[in-house]
Amino acid sequence: MSKQRGLGRGLGAFFPGSGATATARETAEGPRVALIAVDAIEANPHQPRRAFDAAELEALAQSIRANGVLSPILVRAAGNGRYEIVAGERRWRAAKLADLAQMPALVREATDPQSLELALIENLQRADLNPIEEAAGYRQLMEDHGFTQDMLSQRLGKARPTLTNALRLLALPESVQAMVRDGRLSAGHGRAIASLPVPRAEEIARAAVAHGLSVREVERLASRTATTARRPAPKGATTAAALPPELAEVESRMRFALATRVVIHPSGRGGSIEIRYAGDDELQRIVDAICPEES
Repeated sequence: MSKQRGLGRGLGAFFPGSGATATARETAEGPRVALIAVDAIEANPHQPRRAFDAAELEALAQSIRANGVLSPILVRAAGNGRYEIVAGERRWRAAKLADLAQMPALVREATDPQSLELALIENLQRADLNPIEEAAGYRQLMEDHGFTQDMLSQRLGKARPTLTNALRLLALPESVQAMVRDGRLSAGHGRAIASLPVPRAEEIARAAVAHGLSVREVERLASRTATTARRPAPKGATTAAALPPELAEVESRMRFALATRVVIHPSGRGGSIEIRYAGDDELQRIVDAICPEES
């Protein structure tokens, strides 16, 4: 089969009369429209998406063989005549499966954080990321490129509580993250057990998958764990007294909502609430969860 098969249809609007040699044209806005050798393009190592369904890729490859690549991918120059994908890795992978020699691309300047942001936005708009990939993309923008939750909220059009809830999934043990990643558990299941010790979180996750438990059922299992867990004694006390059932339920709900250790210390008709945090970032996450800023 000729490697040029599939290029003839769908590219005329972008490259009228284009030949076999890759060419580029400067546009008034700056990005270059080009036909680029598929082998000269490489994946972005910071791409938030990690899972690509083989059957879906083959279906797209079949479409490309018949119709060509109808929409250019977005790349940036990587030096030495090579290009790095900013957005459109799925189309590139399908083009390789279709045995194309070249494919259309928009070449634009982009820094590392801009590249990651564009890739994340494209995948979010197409609903292509699983919950773990989405959360990992948010964290990477925050940790590697200095984005705050407020900045992400504005740039991505996501409410801050939505970002906070997504980031909670990264507290799950890797085995449970894998279950969320491949769809065996939902993000809601993951959030329900995010604050539990690793062995118990894994145990409940396995039970949820094996028995098809709902999010509410998983929350109840996790609540029993939180209620029976050893609680630190209040100051001046030698042993920790068991909480009344209604306060134990409140304590459990707060742990789930904040994804951290919460301890209620009753005293007479009142009492105090202890909220643990591991560092400044976690403190900010908890503050955002309790009192999100108005947009």
